[in-house]
Amino acid sequence: MRSQQKQFFERSDGRTLKKWQIRKTGWVYLIPAWLLLLAIVLVPMFFSFTSSFSDANLMNSDSQFIGFDNYNQIFKDSLFWEATRTTVIISGMSLLIQIPLGFFLAVLLNMELRGTALLRSGILMPLLLTPVAVGLMWRLMMNIDNGVINGTLHMFGLPAIDWLGDRNSAILSVILVDSWQNTAFVMLLLLAGLQNIPASPIEAAKVDGASTFQVYRHVILPLLAPVALVVVMIRIIESIKLFDFIYILTSGGPGTATQNISLLDFRYGFTFLQTAQAAALGIIITLSLTPMYLLWRRANRI
Repeated sequence: MRSQQKQFFERSDGRTLKKWQIRKTGWVYLIPAWLLLLAIVLVPMFFSFTSSFSDANLMNSDSQFIGFDNYNQIFKDSLFWEATRTTVIISGMSLLIQIPLGFFLAVLLNMELRGTALLRSGILMPLLLTPVAVGLMWRLMMNIDNGVINGTLHMFGLPAIDWLGDRNSAILSVILVDSWQNTAFVMLLLLAGLQNIPASPIEAAKVDGASTFQVYRHVILPLLAPVALVVVMIRIIESIKLFDFIYILTSGGPGTATQNISLLDFRYGFTFLQTAQAAALGIIITLSLTPMYLLWRRANRI
């Protein structure tokens, strides 16, 4: 009797609908969304995929099929490997800063001490800014001649630092600015994970005599691991796609010191005018992100 009841749904006008009729109606309502997805995502991806096997460029409208030549040229290009190394450095160093700092802030806010509401608002402020605005603001602040950071160093008798003109300090500046803006995102997810941890395992550990460090080490961190994995995957994907504020802050310079893989893709298409190579590099970036996306989806189901 219950199985028969589950197969039907009563409408407000007294008519009953079967489950397959409900599903059919739902698919009809999804058609506009699928058409929009097809127009803005799938069609450009298909065009990029086909262009990556041609010799198309912005100076010549005629193109011919050349197979995997674009991919071979990219893998032989020293700029590609340098950009890959820069991307790995930015992603790795950003994670080393953002994950511990975000966890510390999440623990601090989870204690609900006096003033945490004001602290939360201040921490979230950088997350509300657009990357272009962040790049412009920090470029002015890091100016070697009249930037506020070097001005502060001068007040304490310290020498000025060429934040954006030296190769080592430029990539460090990119990492610090990225961490300044996105640590709040890491904190929010970890804070949500902390607040969803059940209280019973923590109370049981305290009853057994566990210290605060032991509670975090053996109870909270293992329970928070799925959320932390999701955070790591999202931040790696976002770091690889990072473009806008690097373009505003350093334009990939000095030289190619801060030119990551996304900025190189832009250069291929709009500086070198090699749209086919840009499409090929875009396909390479997409394929490199696919395992991360699959791991993120798997972790999201944990």
